[in-house]
Amino acid sequence: MRLAGSHYKFLLMIFAAALAISQFAGAEQTAPKATTKPTTTADQKSPPAKSATAIGKLPKLWHSDATKHDFRVDVTGDLFRAEWVNIPAAVAKQGAYIRTECSKTGAKWVGSSKINMAFAVPGAPAGKDTKLCSLTVRFEVDSISAEKITGHSEAIKAFDVNACRAEQMKWAEFSWVPKK
Repeated sequence: MRLAGSHYKFLLMIFAAALAISQFAGAEQTAPKATTKPTTTADQKSPPAKSATAIGKLPKLWHSDATKHDFRVDVTGDLFRAEWVNIPAAVAKQGAYIRTECSKTGAKWVGSSKINMAFAVPGAPAGKDTKLCSLTVRFEVDSISAEKITGHSEAIKAFDVNACRAEQMKWAEFSWVPKK
C-alpha cells in the first residue's frame, strides 16, 4: 500500500484510528464483520463517562500527540461529534476529511468515523495518480473529562487501494488532550 506523496505515514495514521491512535492494545483483535464490538478486558475496565454537567465545560479543540491531528469536539446531550480540523491544504483540496459521531450507550459513546482520503494508485509515480477512497470505521469513546478523551476504534491493518476496501481491521486505543 502506498499513500499519496509525503503524507504516507500521516494518512496511514488517520486510518489507524481514524482519529488519534496512540498505541495498539496489547491483545490485538481482528475486527469481525458484524456491527457489534467483541467484549475485551478494556471494555470491562473502562472508566465511566463524565456527567452532562462536566461535559458542558469541555474545551472545543483536542489534540492527538500520536497523529498530530487536531479535532473540534462537540458533546451535546447524548451525542458526541468530532471533526479533523488541521487537514493539510493539499489533502483537503482533494476532499479529505474525518468526521465522527457517537451516541451515548450506557457509560460510553458508540458510533463511527467516516473517512475520505486520497491514496496513491499502486505503480503510479508518487503524488501523480491518486484515488479518493471513503470508508467507515467503528469508534467508541470510553471516558471524557476536561483533561482527556480516551477510547478505541477500528484501525486498518491492510487496505486494497484499487477496490477502496479495508481487507483487515483491528481495534486500537486512542487518547486526546486539549489543544494548547
